[in-house]
Amino acid sequence: MAQQALFSSKYSLKPLLKYSLFLAPVFLLLSCSAPYSVTARAVPAAPELRQRALDYASEYMNNGATYEWGGQDPLPGRLVVDCSGLVIRCYQYACEDYGYTLPFADTTSKGLRQYSLNLGQQDLSPGDLLFMGEEGLINHVALFIQFDETDLVFIDATLKEEENINGVSVRRYRREDSRFISYGRMLVREIP
Repeated sequence: MAQQALFSSKYSLKPLLKYSLFLAPVFLLLSCSAPYSVTARAVPAAPELRQRALDYASEYMNNGATYEWGGQDPLPGRLVVDCSGLVIRCYQYACEDYGYTLPFADTTSKGLRQYSLNLGQQDLSPGDLLFMGEEGLINHVALFIQFDETDLVFIDATLKEEENINGVSVRRYRREDSRFISYGRMLVREIP
């Protein structure tokens, strides 16, 4: 009875619905941009911040984190992450340690590309981002550790059952491997 009274009130929702169609995009735009101040300019992550992100990635690996698409569990949680979840969490923690924030709330491996400074392979240093995929399409991201003779050594979260890999691990590919699409340095913002 109370439910029926609520919907049969003398007030109509039609005017509200009419204006909501116009205002919804405005509110969406404002809500997407509100948490991030335009006054804080994004800058490339400093070496100590990048190294700290790598340290956190090692913690995930040492604590047995497994791979789950869409996962980005915080330390010391259930510890399931995917590739972008690992990178985002590790950089979030490193940013907190050094008084920075990321210029986004969440994104994919491909989306991370727009939040990084483009680098050449020769310019990589520990903690930089390796964007990987096939046919020029980014579908994976990893954290660069070092060059090792002819290889790039990196840490990532992946599931490759044929290679008995499930989770966060250190891996290596030849420098000229076609799976490397581009390279980047994470952009961060100072907390005002």
